[in-house]
Amino acid sequence: MAGLELERVSKSFGTSRVLNDVSLSVRDGELLTLVGASGCGKSTILRVIAGLEPQDEGTVRIGAREVDSLRPKQRNVAMVFQSYALYPHMSVEENIAMPLIMQRFGLLERMPGLGRLSPRHGKVMSEISGDVQGVARQLQIEALLKRKPAQLSGGQRQRVALGRAMVRRPDVFLMDEPLSNLDAKLRVHMRAELSELHKRLGVTFVYVTHDQTEAMTMADRVALMDEGRVVQLGTPSELYHNPADLRVARFIGSPPINVIKGLGAGHGISVEGLDRPFPGTASVGSQIQIGIRPEAIALGPQQGKPLLKAHVAYTENLGAEVFLHFQPAAGSSVPLVVRTSLVDHEAHKASLSGEVTLALDPGRALLFDSVGKRLSEAEVSLTGGSRERLPDQYSIREVA
Repeated sequence: MAGLELERVSKSFGTSRVLNDVSLSVRDGELLTLVGASGCGKSTILRVIAGLEPQDEGTVRIGAREVDSLRPKQRNVAMVFQSYALYPHMSVEENIAMPLIMQRFGLLERMPGLGRLSPRHGKVMSEISGDVQGVARQLQIEALLKRKPAQLSGGQRQRVALGRAMVRRPDVFLMDEPLSNLDAKLRVHMRAELSELHKRLGVTFVYVTHDQTEAMTMADRVALMDEGRVVQLGTPSELYHNPADLRVARFIGSPPINVIKGLGAGHGISVEGLDRPFPGTASVGSQIQIGIRPEAIALGPQQGKPLLKAHVAYTENLGAEVFLHFQPAAGSSVPLVVRTSLVDHEAHKASLSGEVTLALDPGRALLFDSVGKRLSEAEVSLTGGSRERLPDQYSIREVA
């Protein structure tokens, strides 16, 4: 087992800069997810770690070793691809065994016919078979060992791809959107299986995904990337509750955070459509962006909180929760999304057909400057509102 470190890694393809001075440290045994929009550089980082793409600048370390000069097979990493990459003409058993055959036999010993003449062929194949059986038991695919990939479901193929990676006992697992080809129900099941597998193996995982739910529910820590840079690295809870940048706040959370633009007005932030200035002290004329999570807006007036009039544009009923999409009344142009419980929705249902009063909680607001940098309380002093912690949106595993 080993940790992993990238130090100031950059990579370009032609004139396109894909990775820009990326530094990242992954602890031994940690499950780190790289998340971000398509094209942000997530998969390129995996390929650099694996040695499939040489970086232009910087250093990659696995454990205490610098691996920049090592070929992929010398790095002792295993990669699981989105497409499974199974050999269609081989059985499940042969697919899982292939990395060990390549590792434990020389070129001549791997040749058909000649290999069997080697005096150690039988003994090594018996050891390989034992290793394959052990991995198959862990993944509960023993009954599938004689089948071909075409005879397997998507979830079964993914287990075979995992088995082929596990059998090598790598120092680091690299996973490039391994669940994206599965249907929604199976993805949820496989997320749980991968999390349990990580706990059992205790090996370092680097997991790439564009799905924030995968990133938040599986990871010890999350690195959110944008334009080849790591924008923020932290626990899922930190990225949700304490984003350092508006890009993080907008990417993490479903439905997305509401963003309202305002202007500093000394003792308060002037926001179009609010019945009063948003509480806080900001320099006059400074541009402030107020981030309000959908669960931090209440239906109906609440004493001491800024109020906004709005009309329901449409409703998403998810059973226990309801997402209400509001179009503000005259005087404001900012649409808002409110997350509420089914019980609260039913209590206000009669009033939702007309103009609705929404109460914004200043104590649960996130403030950003004009370019999206998070403003500290020292820079913009909030006043009023409750400072309670936002409710966790996801089932989160915290790291000590």
